[in-house]
Amino acid sequence: MKKKQILPFVICSSLCATGVAADQEDKKEDTEAMPEMVVQGTRLNDISGKEVKSADLAEALAKKSASVSLVRRSGIANDIILRGQKKDNINILIDGGKIYGACPNRMDPPTSHILTNNIESVEITEGPYDVENFGTLSGAVKITTKEPEEGMHGEVSLNVGSWNYLKGAATLTGGTDRVRAMASISRESSDQYEDGDGNDFAEQIENYDPTSKGRYQDKYRDLEAYEKSTFMGKLFVDITENQELKLSYTANRSDDVLYPSSPMDAIYDDSDIFDVQYVISDLGIWSRELSFQYYNSQVDHPMSNRYRLSSGPGSVNEKTHHLETEMQGAKVKNSWDLSDGTVMTVGLDFSRRNWDGAFEGKGMAAKIDGFVSIDDVDTDNAAIFVEAEKNIESFNLKLGARYDDTTIEPA
Repeated sequence: MKKKQILPFVICSSLCATGVAADQEDKKEDTEAMPEMVVQGTRLNDISGKEVKSADLAEALAKKSASVSLVRRSGIANDIILRGQKKDNINILIDGGKIYGACPNRMDPPTSHILTNNIESVEITEGPYDVENFGTLSGAVKITTKEPEEGMHGEVSLNVGSWNYLKGAATLTGGTDRVRAMASISRESSDQYEDGDGNDFAEQIENYDPTSKGRYQDKYRDLEAYEKSTFMGKLFVDITENQELKLSYTANRSDDVLYPSSPMDAIYDDSDIFDVQYVISDLGIWSRELSFQYYNSQVDHPMSNRYRLSSGPGSVNEKTHHLETEMQGAKVKNSWDLSDGTVMTVGLDFSRRNWDGAFEGKGMAAKIDGFVSIDDVDTDNAAIFVEAEKNIESFNLKLGARYDDTTIEPA
């Protein structure tokens, strides 16, 4: 299947209301009472703040932004709804790179593959006002992670909470003005959270349907809700005064994530994110900044009924749905200044997503072994985009267009 589409020109502007100088004093009281107007989007700079105890980005966004609501399915790896839209209608980008979850039931949404303690800021763009990235329909969540700094700096944090929630994290960064590096590690776990009546996951299922085969086996009913470990490493090198190379790697390892609302749990959920960026600035009048980026994200996600009664005694009839996805992309972008103060940006954007899945079974469930659940399919996209930005007094005006050529074919 092949589809071509050209997006119409998109205009977006933002205006911060301030008093006119001539009558600023007379209207000072009214101006102070007027909230700041943000038409284009929202920027959150305190995602990793002390007041956000959870490492779950989805929960932090729901607390910080009125336009984001939470879809809670477990103790971790929850999903978001942005202005009534959900799933892949929301574009999730980590340092400009994309990642998709492997599970069709959204056990591993994109926001679950980065932790709040590694985030510098999050920009939420509401609506399709983004011509640089493929797939922005209802909005985009652009995550910027922390960067290495000069000198030597370290940070250690420990969070505790209800239901034996425990999270430890450590970050070490340092270097010179030419070479800087950072390493961040974390580990967290939690018991099953309880509802208002004090029922944990196992009891919630039993109360909903006492005869359900989705109930937990007795030996597994007291399992922890999840265990999660992460690592993020970065290396920034200033090759020359106007050339910079940025290398980044993030690993996420989640084990035994319980989903009481589903008939299966995630045995593990592993992801690896690689990102390379090369930026050259001040090349002349036709290039204020020229950037190249390549990213690759991989997710491995088997979900199983291993801990449920449906798997039989000793999980002899265990059924596993094993899914994998890989997303890789490249982008070339050049920006320059026009004589009237307008900033022009032109770029090329390429990406390929592979997604496939199959069932694995033991005992009576062995008859499904090898049955394909999601065909091994590649989604290829190539695009060109252009954007013009100009500040006119208190207005910021952007005008842009994007042309996409998308092909979906079996691998």
